[in-house]
Amino acid sequence: MNQPRTSLLVILGCALTLLASPTIAQQRRSAPPRKQVTRPAPQPVPTFDNLFAADSYRVYVEVRGVGSLIRSPAIKDLLDPMMKLGGPPKEFKTALKWLNAHAEILAGSRMLVAAWPARPKLPTTLIAIEFASAEEAQKLEPELRGFIPTLFPSPTPAPATTADQAKPNTGASAVPPKQEVEAPPPYQMKQAGSLILLSDQPFALRDLVPRGSKSMLEDQNFTMARNRFAAEPVFLYVDVKSIEKEDRESRQKREEEARLSAESELANPPKPDETAVTAVPEDVFTVTELPKEVPIPPATQPDPSGSPQLAGRTDEQVSNGATLKAVQPNPLDFAFMSLSGLLFGGQPKWPEAVGAAIAFEGDGYVLRTLLVNGEEAKNNAIPFVPQFVTGPPLVPASPSIFPGDIDLMVAVSLDYEQIYQGMLKSFADAEEVSRKFNATRVSGPAPNADRPLETPFTVLEKSLGLKIKDDILPLLGNEIALAMPKKTPTANQPSPAEPDKAEDPAQEKVVSPEPGPIIAISVKDKEGVKRLLPKLIESLGAKGASLFAQTEKRGDTEIISYAGIFSYAFIGDFLVISTDPNAARHVADAYLEHQTLSSNSHFRNSTRWQPRQVQGQVYIGPDLVERYNPITGFSGAPVNEKMRDFLSQLNPVIEPVTYALSNDGMGPFHELHIPKSLLVLLTAGIASDAGASPMVTNESIAKSLLQTIAGAEASFSLGKGDGRYGTLDELISEGLVSKEMLEKYGYKIDVTVSSNRFEAVAIPLEYGTTGRLSYFIDESGMLRGGDHAGGAATLADKPID
Repeated sequence: MNQPRTSLLVILGCALTLLASPTIAQQRRSAPPRKQVTRPAPQPVPTFDNLFAADSYRVYVEVRGVGSLIRSPAIKDLLDPMMKLGGPPKEFKTALKWLNAHAEILAGSRMLVAAWPARPKLPTTLIAIEFASAEEAQKLEPELRGFIPTLFPSPTPAPATTADQAKPNTGASAVPPKQEVEAPPPYQMKQAGSLILLSDQPFALRDLVPRGSKSMLEDQNFTMARNRFAAEPVFLYVDVKSIEKEDRESRQKREEEARLSAESELANPPKPDETAVTAVPEDVFTVTELPKEVPIPPATQPDPSGSPQLAGRTDEQVSNGATLKAVQPNPLDFAFMSLSGLLFGGQPKWPEAVGAAIAFEGDGYVLRTLLVNGEEAKNNAIPFVPQFVTGPPLVPASPSIFPGDIDLMVAVSLDYEQIYQGMLKSFADAEEVSRKFNATRVSGPAPNADRPLETPFTVLEKSLGLKIKDDILPLLGNEIALAMPKKTPTANQPSPAEPDKAEDPAQEKVVSPEPGPIIAISVKDKEGVKRLLPKLIESLGAKGASLFAQTEKRGDTEIISYAGIFSYAFIGDFLVISTDPNAARHVADAYLEHQTLSSNSHFRNSTRWQPRQVQGQVYIGPDLVERYNPITGFSGAPVNEKMRDFLSQLNPVIEPVTYALSNDGMGPFHELHIPKSLLVLLTAGIASDAGASPMVTNESIAKSLLQTIAGAEASFSLGKGDGRYGTLDELISEGLVSKEMLEKYGYKIDVTVSSNRFEAVAIPLEYGTTGRLSYFIDESGMLRGGDHAGGAATLADKPID
């Protein structure tokens, strides 16, 4: 029995061997070489680091730890007044609720927002949310697809009209109903690896990083700014260089179009019959003989028995029994005006990029900004003030001489040499542009082309009899500071506890003058400045002023005052200057009694975060902050019940606002610290205004409309009105006032015009519903108003701030 089975197995094995032998033989023969197929490299998995090319977007925002941030006390404290007082939109509440519900999943997530595309085929705005893994992103994508439509609903479907439906219905059969075409959603969403991308229009990942382009991480400016703010929860980057490039190319394009248009007009002038020429009668123009020039007498010498004469004052001249007044031109006035224009004018020096970040530290919010400047603007800390060139870092010494009760202190280190050279260059550039412009208007050589350039510094140096660069600048140190003393309340000013107290008309108003600023300039050579100052004062306009100089002693300090309008003193290593002699005395007394700002606990505690050496420093005291907060400060707005309840839960202590400017090698670094209590008050004020009743909103807009009408009347009078004011219809037809705004906010606006006067009133259309107060304004620009039970306000109403 076993033998047949064995034989069968042997036969089967032989057969399999014979069948497999050709295949084995083919495998043993060498196969011909295969052609290599070049395949494109696989697209890398997108992340925050490789999602964009360096030239894709100009604005980049990154929020780190989204879930942790939304539940942090810093954000909750700001959201609280918005939710309680503002009545935010439904979409805002929905988004906030969803973020809180998914805070655990989003705890370690980052969100990126890119805007202002620099290349075509890119969405205007692109949002990317990064998750811990691709699985988490895939898991949350369906939830996002269900949630996003609640924030951005799709447009209403439009009915589709076919060709058959457009034909008239002549047959007996009824036309089939119109089919609605579903409108696409106003957003696009896709998942890519651990990212979920959301945009306002379709896009492809390859468009974000074209082949051969440089990634964002290869951009040195971006990497520098991002590494500097690696620890902050919110980071912002702006590519200013790309923005300037776009602006420059757009400007060149417009100039080229204008040039081509001008050349086309010259090449194809209009035919004579296309131009209507009207002859002007000879009697239209009359020639009036100009009066002879009144001679200006020479400058009068100072009278020792009188007050000091100021250069440029008015002298009297008697001619033919009449008294004529001729104002002597003062070249110094022009020089000072020119210097002021050079200091704050000129071409802005924008940085190549700006990095900024927001952080939350203790009881404050911190805003940090880094300017990535080019070589030519390396020390320029304020781009729109190109001549503001910072000096070397220093430990500010001005707080050790200013009184401890000041409201505001600003100290800065300046490089006077570079500022001086920059102003000279700016003047030379402006003069060159002016000469080129005049050369295009006048044929032949420009007038005074060979005249040596006379700068405002030259005029000033001639008057002073010295050289600014050689005789003044070497005497000065780098630090210059400004301080504002505490404001003294007026005698009849109501206290904050009695805001509604009626004013007694019989009480005489006592107006307290505003305290003058105090300027402190550090000096290297005190004796040299002492010798130079009297000469400067005499030369700069107050001739004979030394006769009225009064000197008083405060310890070892001398205070020199001139007729109670100007004073100076040398305190410590500073020259202290003020227009208020009392302020100078206060500085000297505080310095002698060691009650300076540097010993003030508010100042010491609030500036502890600053580096030891800075290039600039700002301190805003708590009293000044309290005075100008939006609720209890200058606004004087009534506080409603909701606001009163909210304020009762806040910390009433307002801390100072502080700022520092430094340079750690990467560029000018600005840092601002705002106390939490102040920012919460600001948010509450904004939210309260946003959530105000329609009646309050209408009243606010009615006041604004009357002020707009007053401005429009002034423009009309100077223009088309030729001295007269216009009716409301004329203002509307000239585009000075919007008719839609006048009819939209529940008030009736009437304007009454005479030749040289106008009166405008705003009256609520439904008293107590659309508004309660009526308003009045006339050509004086003073807004007045009151509750007239729906009647018109008049000139007799009280002014409204």
